[in-house]
Amino acid sequence: MKRPTYTLPSIVKKVFRSGERSLPRTEVCSRMEGNELNAFLNLDSAALLDKVLEQEQSPVRVGSSEAIVELTYQPHQLYDLAYRFLRETLTPKKMDQIVAELRRQTQFGWNQIQRLLQLEKDPRFVQYQGDPRWFLAEWTLSNDRVFAFCRDNGITQVTTRSLVHFLEQEVGIAAEAAFLPVLDDRFRIDGERLYIIVRSEEPYEDESAVMEIAVTAASETIAKAEEEAEEDLTESGQTVQLLEEHHETTNPKEEKTMTTITEQNVLKEVQELMQKAITLLESRQEEMAQEVVNHFQQSNMQAIEVLMKEKHKHEQIVLGIEQVLATSEQQ
Repeated sequence: MKRPTYTLPSIVKKVFRSGERSLPRTEVCSRMEGNELNAFLNLDSAALLDKVLEQEQSPVRVGSSEAIVELTYQPHQLYDLAYRFLRETLTPKKMDQIVAELRRQTQFGWNQIQRLLQLEKDPRFVQYQGDPRWFLAEWTLSNDRVFAFCRDNGITQVTTRSLVHFLEQEVGIAAEAAFLPVLDDRFRIDGERLYIIVRSEEPYEDESAVMEIAVTAASETIAKAEEEAEEDLTESGQTVQLLEEHHETTNPKEEKTMTTITEQNVLKEVQELMQKAITLLESRQEEMAQEVVNHFQQSNMQAIEVLMKEKHKHEQIVLGIEQVLATSEQQ
């Protein structure tokens, strides 16, 4: 399971509330566990805190006693300017972007800003593992809310160009909320589309839903099965057409019984060919189910998108054949 997860220093910083400068070690661990900040880490709260305390640019240090943990942050105007920059833009920024903006606003040089601005120590700034950008600790993470909205409303994909409008107007996400699909295996960005993936472990999922939400796999094999079915139908249709032409040009009374028998035999042959075509397509459906699972495991969403189109065409062909069969059996 892959979910957006704070870096270890950020987890510890998230524990401290506004105005707090120190906390008992037991309280730090209790808050981490209570807020499930280490839920996706194979690390208990005490071990996590020890690791952060050992880091060179740690946001915390041991206080007046081993039982106390205190912040190492020291106020400076550069931190305040960086905070204001992110607040005004409502956008996470890389360090280079922050330094460039502060250099524009102040007389400090590039190297001086980088030396003074240690955002790891400021509890107002946090990072997510795998993302070099800095976020404000006050911003909420909206991944769970977006996923639940899409799952409950049957939404499987959104174009990236309409994503901001979708999040704000449809899902109702605030502008300052963070949405990180790249760090979450429930989402996948492929080209200009964001795909929402509901897997089998989700409570609303079942095997048939996998086929509907998916969109992958084996389009060439499906097309081949459809081609075989269409060829069988074409061959049968040509046989029927030849029989009708022959019946129109040669219709002596003494051959009437023989013609009727021949027509019945051809009709039976056509029906058998149609049943064969349905069997081929149904067999391919069973194969697709397994291939869909394989493609999900490989996160091959491009192949999944092809499948949805092919699956729809596949179902239409089967429906058409069944309608023709029903009509022929009534005659």
